[in-house]
Amino acid sequence: MLNLDGVLAGAVVGTLIGLILVMSNKGSRFKRLVRFSGDFEKMNQLINDFLISNHYCIENYGNEVVYRKGSRLLIGRKFIKISRDSEGILVEAFVNLFGSNESGIDGFVGAASKKQLKKVVNKVIAMIETNG
Repeated sequence: MLNLDGVLAGAVVGTLIGLILVMSNKGSRFKRLVRFSGDFEKMNQLINDFLISNHYCIENYGNEVVYRKGSRLLIGRKFIKISRDSEGILVEAFVNLFGSNESGIDGFVGAASKKQLKKVVNKVIAMIETNG
């Protein structure tokens, strides 16, 4: 005979876990404007060399050009976008886990991928600040 109490409890627990994961995902992209008044092209080349040496590749993502690492199948994809701004260099970062929406570099969902991405982003920011 089917234990309805167990089924109901499982459904409630599953729903609560789903809500917690959605709420802890921190949805939007990480964005940080780093003040920089030096040669953007030279700095961009340094960042490019660093990211390529860390196994990122350049990819078109919609109408943007980004650096990507990872695949959808195993660990999700990590993205970094570098762009010029009138006050400096804008660094953007996000993960795309298993075809889901973009998620910033904080939060519980995909924590391992986010931690790795955050380390690389912090190094890029330090490079800009040191050379700016």
